[in-house]
Amino acid sequence: MRTIAWAAISVLGFFAATSTESLAIDLYEIQIYTTDTTPRGRLQLELHSNTTTTATGHPAKSNLGPYQIRETLEATYGITEHIELGQYLATAKLDNGNYEYAGSRTKCHFGFGDPETWPVAVGGNVELDYMRRAAEDNPFSLELRPIVEKKYKRLWLVADFDFVKPFNGPGTHDGVTLEPSGLIGYELFNWVTPALEYYGDLGPVKSMNAAQEQQHFLFPTVNLYLVPRLEVNFGVGFGLTRASNGTIVKSIVGWTF
Repeated sequence: MRTIAWAAISVLGFFAATSTESLAIDLYEIQIYTTDTTPRGRLQLELHSNTTTTATGHPAKSNLGPYQIRETLEATYGITEHIELGQYLATAKLDNGNYEYAGSRTKCHFGFGDPETWPVAVGGNVELDYMRRAAEDNPFSLELRPIVEKKYKRLWLVADFDFVKPFNGPGTHDGVTLEPSGLIGYELFNWVTPALEYYGDLGPVKSMNAAQEQQHFLFPTVNLYLVPRLEVNFGVGFGLTRASNGTIVKSIVGWTF
């Protein structure tokens, strides 16, 4: 545990050494990461569907890509009870009107502890993104995401702290951005949990962007567990700043084999 702690501090120190311009929230995977992982020896497939329906003003239009449709297929396999490996295949309908392959991603996601009995459960996600330049301004980047989760009776709380370092494109030599996210949910029944999800992009770690240059989204969502192996998430997001002045519709459908 001491070695892991020093490694995490070293990585964060490297990321924070410089600054960069703000990127945008991840429009290919609008999802809150929890400490749950795919059971050992099981395969889970998820389809992420995200569409920007409106964007008002030049900053929002340049960040959100209005009317673009993004479909991402995620395959995740449980390696142990606490660690899973995943692979993404991203596609999109881009500004040119063509529906194309947008790129791929590889992740290692882990979580420890029971959020109902532990003070908090903790986890993380390490992800390497290698996208097409036609689809992403920063096609090659690394993500480090610490996760904290707590459940108290029917109340559900999750906080993600996403640090993203681009290696190609704008900001390559500048550093890392902080893109926090989280949710507050309430289990109405064992098959439905409404939640309020938050996604943001605060800009450079060393020098945060001005408030209107940051991205802040609120997504009222509903999580459905209609059958044991099926998970459904649906929500509509609303931007709160000039750089995120728009509306996004998102859905996630997952099946565990």
